Amino acid sequence: MIKTIIIFLLLFGSNVHAIDFKRYYQEDLTETDKKAIVVFNILQGIDMLQTLEIANNDNYYEKNKIMGKHPSEAQVVTYFIARGLAHYQATRMIPLKYRNIFHTYNVVYNYNVIRDNHNIGIRIDF
Repeated sequence: MIKTIIIFLLLFGSNVHAIDFKRYYQEDLTETDKKAIVVFNILQGIDMLQTLEIANNDNYYEKNKIMGKHPSEAQVVTYFIARGLAHYQATRMIPLKYRNIFHTYNVVYNYNVIRDNHNIGIRIDF
């Protein structure tokens, strides 16, 4: 916890300025890109809910090394928000001719994670 606070203070208390992502955007998003981003985020939402179930259940552990085996709910939500924003920014930066590969990989990967979680018994409870 202290480590996180120190990193936060160093990052936001320094003279570092925001990154100007617009200079990396070469081509506008297409309708296909927009739809793929929505599908990605829907799958991300399901994966996040499953990960929250993992975080609150001692019978399972998280395999994502970034979050650790037993992340807190705050860590899970923060991770998925950051991942969603990074995915959007990456989509904007990737040349148009490679975006379909990027979208396909991410959608298939997220679907497989959700399916694998479901197959081992992780359910989303409300």
